[in-house]
Parts: sequence; structure tokens; C-alpha cells
Amino acid sequence: MHLLLTRPEPDAGRTAQALRALGHTVTISPLMRFRPLPDVRLPKRHYQAVLVTSTNAVRALLDHRERDLFADSPLLAVGDRTALMARRAGFAKARSAGGSVDDLATLVGSTCRPDAGPLLYLAGRARAGDLEGRLEDIGFSVDLRVVYDMEDAGGLSEAAVDALRAGEIDGVLIYSQRSAAAFALALRAAGLTALSGVHAFCLSEAASRPLAAVFEGPVHVAEKPDQIHLFATVDAVFRV
Repeated sequence: MHLLLTRPEPDAGRTAQALRALGHTVTISPLMRFRPLPDVRLPKRHYQAVLVTSTNAVRALLDHRERDLFADSPLLAVGDRTALMARRAGFAKARSAGGSVDDLATLVGSTCRPDAGPLLYLAGRARAGDLEGRLEDIGFSVDLRVVYDMEDAGGLSEAAVDALRAGEIDGVLIYSQRSAAAFALALRAAGLTALSGVHAFCLSEAASRPLAAVFEGPVHVAEKPDQIHLFATVDAVFRV
């Protein structure tokens, strides 16, 4: 199958390689661009754990001049890939929650105590799930620092628009709500909203919502918000 991948780099390249290994043709057209915020000051205090909800938060921490402040701290990550990236970057105490913000909140609740000190939550400017609010509701003190942003990459590439217009694309992979919103805008701009033969594969329910007003094709949501389940959804639809 010919898939359109809207994920930002550098993750897009690795994801495309995995999809091609499964036999798919892939056109990459990132709709968002990662921008670290290295000048954001991080508090110089003890934290019982550092929380991250994406690989981009780990990338931003790697680029930050104050990263060594927390190299020895427990780091609780939303999923396996994020935890693996953190461990490879030198955060030996990184642990995975297994997939979602709900899972991460549960992991914090089972491994940390409200009276054992504050938590540092490193995140992007746009966040889903209100992790800090959930943790504060059960007594934790959470310091939130925005360490990266995702910027609009300027719409779909010419190659992606041409492939969609020619009817060559069988499915599009959407990894975030902001990417979905950017995809919806790009479809409108190109006059390509009537794509009834194209399947949308979304990492989460939130990532599917912006498509409702413009996308005529089937919209599928992964059972869990990770790449393994997203690929499984693609496989289930296109399996012969």
C-alpha cells in the first residue's frame, strides 16, 4: 500500500523505514516541525522524578544547557520508545509507563508520593491529557516547564499533493491532533477534501477529531496510542 506519513522529522525517517520493511510505499510530508527551547530556565531544586510525555521532550532536554541537573533523577516516560531514548541519552533511571498519559499518571501514583517532593514535568507548548492537573488533584506538586514547541511546517509537500490528487495514496498516518488540524487545512487549501478512497490512521481519538469536517474517507484509531498498535491498525485494514 502507498502511505502518506505526516509525522515530523527525525521520527518520520525511522517510521518510513519500518513501513517500507513491511512492504509499503511511503511518501513523507511532515506537517509540523520540532523546535527546542534551550533558553527556558529549569529550576535548580531536587525533584523526586522527571516526567516526559514524548520523545520530543527528551530531545529538548538533550539540547538544554541545564540537562545535567537531572541526569541522575528518576525519569518516568509515557512509553517504551521515549524511555529507551532517555536511557540511551544517559538517563539510567528512565522507566516506561507503557503507552498513554493515563498510564503515566498511574505509574507516578504507584512509584512516587505527594510528600516526597515535587515533580518536574517537561513538555511541549501544546499538551493533551492534563497530566499536571490530574497529579495535582491527588496531592502532588508539579513544576511544568515548556521545553519545546511544534511549528507549522507549511502544509503538504508538492509530491504529497500530487500523489493524493492522482489517487495514488491508500492511507495517511496521523500522529497528533495538531498534525491532523494541519492536514485538514492543507486538504482545504489544495481542494482535496473529497478523498473517500483514502484511509486515515490516527494514533489517538484526539488526533482523529480535526478530520471530521473535511475528510470523507474511513478514519481508524489505534487501540493504544503507540506505533505498534498504529501499524497493527494499518495491517488489519489492508491485510489481503
